[in-house]
Formats: sequence, C-alpha cells, structure tokens
Amino acid sequence: MRYIGNKTKLLGFLSDVLSKVGIAPGRAHDAFAGTASVGRSLKSAGWRVESSDVMTYSYVFQRAYVVARHGPNLRRVAAGDAELRRVLPRVLPRAQGDGLAVLAEYLSSWVEPEHGFISQHFSATSGRMYFTDENARRIDGARHALHRWREAELVSDDAYYLLLAGIIEGADRVANTAGIYAAYIKEWQPNATKSFQLRVEPPISRAAGSRAHRDDAAVVARRVGRVDLLYVDPPYNARQYSGYYHIPEIIATGWFGTLPVLRGKTGLPVHRQPPSAWCNRAGAARALDELLEATGAKHVLVSYNTEGILPAEEFFDILGRHSVGRVQQFVRPYKRYRADQDSERRRYRADGVDELVYYLQL
Repeated sequence: MRYIGNKTKLLGFLSDVLSKVGIAPGRAHDAFAGTASVGRSLKSAGWRVESSDVMTYSYVFQRAYVVARHGPNLRRVAAGDAELRRVLPRVLPRAQGDGLAVLAEYLSSWVEPEHGFISQHFSATSGRMYFTDENARRIDGARHALHRWREAELVSDDAYYLLLAGIIEGADRVANTAGIYAAYIKEWQPNATKSFQLRVEPPISRAAGSRAHRDDAAVVARRVGRVDLLYVDPPYNARQYSGYYHIPEIIATGWFGTLPVLRGKTGLPVHRQPPSAWCNRAGAARALDELLEATGAKHVLVSYNTEGILPAEEFFDILGRHSVGRVQQFVRPYKRYRADQDSERRRYRADGVDELVYYLQL
C-alpha cells in the first residue's frame, strides 16, 4: 500500500542496525505498525511481535501480516457458498489450487459486483472520483462477500484478515489518488483504469504468539510489559493519518452495522480518530516521553528523519534522558515520499531526506 512513512524499502537498514547493536530475536513491540511491514519482517526473522496502531486498517494489516499463521479452508468456504462452488472449476486453474489465492481470485473477478457503500460515495457516479464505477462495484462486492463468509463462520480469523488486507491493498492500487486520500485526481490516472485485483500475502507460520493491538502506543506498552525491543516509528509531521487514509479505514471497518456519516468534498467520516498528539511539536515531545516511560523494553530503536516535527536537539535530549548509556545514531539517505509535485503554493525542501535510527537502552 502507498503509505507515508512506509518502511518497506528501509527494512534492510533496520536489520543492519539490529545486527550492529547485537540484538538477537526475542519479543518486540512495534508501536506504530502502519502497514505492518516492520512487524512482518521481525516475525520472519524469528521475533515474537506485539504490534500496535490506533487505525483499524493497520490492525487489519497486523492481523494479516504479523499474527496470521494459517490460510483459509477452501472446502469449508465452498461448502457454504453455492456461487463459489459453481465457478470453482474455472477459478482453481487460475490460482493453481492454493486456497488463499483461489478465494482472492474469486473475490477479485468472479463475485457479483454490487452498488454498495463505496459505489455510492467514492465512485465517479457519486462525484468523488476515487474509483471508477466498475472498480467501486467490485470492491463493494468483494467486501460484502467476505463479510457474509465471516458472519456464516466459513472463514477463520486468520483467513478473514488475510483477505481483507488483500481488498484494502487491491483498492489502493486502483485508487485515483497521488498516494493519499485527502484528495482525488480530477482526471483518471493510468493505475485507476486497471481492474481491481486482490493482492494477498501468504501467512508466516513461524513465531507463534504474535499479537495485534488497536490502541495508543503507551497504553499497549504498559499492557504488554517486558519486551526485548521497542521499535518506535511515529508520525514525523502534522499530517493526520485518519484524514489521509479515511477510505482504507472505511473498508477495514465495514458498513454492515451503522453506516458511516460522511461530509465534505472528499467524504471524510464525521466520527473518526481524534487528532494525534504526535503531529504537533509540544504533543510529540510529551508523547515520546510518555512512551519511553511506559515501556518495559530493554532495547529501543526509534526511526525519525531530518524533516521531523521535533528538532534534532530536542529529540535527542528526550532520548538521552531515558537512556542508561550513550544514544547511538544511524543514518541512511532516503528518497522522500511525494504525494504531489511542486507548485506555487507548496515546494518540497528536497527530493531526499536522511532517515535516522536511534538506539538506546533503558
């Protein structure tokens, strides 16, 4: 998923830092999970991960990429879904018989498209050009089918979250945006005219016992207690993720009970996550201090960059107050995320930033 702060391209850098400071796999708390790429990497390396974030879409990714250990039981789903049984002989060869891939292919291309919540509010017909009409109906159909399967207990929790993550990621690939949902593009971008397709990742069966939490980082830190590693990757600037990714949040939460109430040109939900303290200078300083006070971690890695909302001196001072020894800094040049081009109203300072990782012991 296109995501501000995504660490997928920096996983090798983080792995190198862990090796340099000599931290062996144990129990870790990934406190700002986002798309769960770091948690998944840690789990792959043998860590038992406590993963957390306040956003529901992140919780879905955590359950799919960090917690899940088993794919779906295809026979069970087919036994309870007559339409899936009818088309299964044609779907199986396309997915080479793998149960997760079969269900992903079915939800992508074979389930009946619907005029549902996404079509009504985020399609070309609705006036909000986030998705073509066809893709919006396919997203609705896939999301509703998965909901029915879960209600009928045809899919396990692992399978449900693996497929739901695939729907969110598939929708993002055809979203008519520059990478965030704070605005849609007024003309159809090439990616938006492609067909909606789930992209699912197989579960990681090793490192049993990993868990996901949808809550504040400091609250979760107190809850999980003693861990070997705390990884902190907070927001770096004033962008509020609840407003930048409201459509993935709606897809993750669903609309099968109480319908979300929307407002404005972009369809922001009236009720959404309150503004994050991490997105202003004073709040970020207090929140970082509180998290380091709350954690039971032995080792701490903190990601930040040279354009962070906290000045380097203040950031380093907070870390130093909690560290039992010298705070180490590791630097990696990184091509910045750009959601748009330079304009008269806004100019990026540079095409690249320095990604910083701080290491301290508590």
